[in-house]
Amino acid sequence: MLTSDIASLIQKDLDSSKKSEVSIPIGSFLGIKMLSGLEPRIKMKISSSGNVSTDLRSEFIEKGINQTMHRIYLQIDCNVNILTPVKTIEKSISNQVLLAENVIIGQIPSTYYNLEGIENVKETLETIK
Repeated sequence: MLTSDIASLIQKDLDSSKKSEVSIPIGSFLGIKMLSGLEPRIKMKISSSGNVSTDLRSEFIEKGINQTMHRIYLQIDCNVNILTPVKTIEKSISNQVLLAENVIIGQIPSTYYNLEGIENVKETLETIK
């Protein structure tokens, strides 16, 4: 329900965006670097449209010998089209929002061996005995 509500709100904002008017210096409009930023300016109206998709993501991260961190994210992907009289510009925007984070505590083990990085485990265990 949360993901669909957020997607609906974002989509409403995209749909309700009004036409905007921008003025672009003629050098920038024509692509001439020496004239960029100079007057006169060309006025044009632009509008935008797009669509939104949301998805829940989850991850587990080891935190110590008996703890695991669980995180839940909301992935938001938005494809926006900016419509100008000259061309249509397509842009993809993605964002990830942390919704919840929880540390899961397990039982404390009676023994713990960290054998990571030891090349010959069998010989090492025999030396410990």
